[in-house]
Amino acid sequence: MTVQSPVDPITPPAAPPAKTGAGKGIGIAALVIAIVALTLCWVPIINNLAAVLAIVALILGIVSLVVATKRNGSKGLGIASGIIAVVAVSLVFVTQAAYVAAIDEVVAAIEDSDDGESAASDKELEQANDDSQVLGLGQERDLGDYSVTVAAVNLNAAEQIAAANPFNDSAAGQYVLVDVEVTYTGSEEADPWIDLNVELMGADARIYSTSSSDAVVERSGFDLPTLTSGGSGSYQVVFDVPAEAVENAKVRVTETFSFGDDAGIWTAK
Repeated sequence: MTVQSPVDPITPPAAPPAKTGAGKGIGIAALVIAIVALTLCWVPIINNLAAVLAIVALILGIVSLVVATKRNGSKGLGIASGIIAVVAVSLVFVTQAAYVAAIDEVVAAIEDSDDGESAASDKELEQANDDSQVLGLGQERDLGDYSVTVAAVNLNAAEQIAAANPFNDSAAGQYVLVDVEVTYTGSEEADPWIDLNVELMGADARIYSTSSSDAVVERSGFDLPTLTSGGSGSYQVVFDVPAEAVENAKVRVTETFSFGDDAGIWTAK
């Protein structure tokens, strides 16, 4: 007679311990602070505070993870806040570097133009070197509310400048005198010496403004009466430029208060 042994009952696996709320409060705080830091990291100056907040969020996120690990809490909030905090800190460094570079560029441009000259941009050089866009002396060009003509250019105007005022000093380089004629076509009143910016583009790929010279000219734009619609006038501007910049120089006229790229280019010969 065969005796069957009793079958051992199958013991079900133990259920994993239920997750607790350990570390959740710290994790929520870390997540909120990290999101605030991420939002502020793009704002100049304020992003310094964003960096501090991101570091605080990262520390709280780590604390949340440690507490959750020890007490079987949820690690999601700690991980999420840590990742966002790291991204926020990284973006603070990136944006700070971008802002510093932009500020340095502006400062360099101001310093570059402080003596009345600045480097011509590639676009400005391209236009000046395009013969189809360069006008001859005496030709008109509409710029905003003005019809502008560069009537004459004296590339070695030392004698004229000396004759205009006995107190004019000798040029540091070479005086260039430009005669400009304008007709106002707008409906209000206007002063061309304010509304128009006359520059000299040198052969050295630099642009010279009228602030390059303190010399007094015979017919200054300051003396030109305010023009009404249809009114015309002429005035002179002078530049003090290096002698090597004079060869193949061109006169460039733009609207002073315009943010567009419209410019008139005239040959200096």
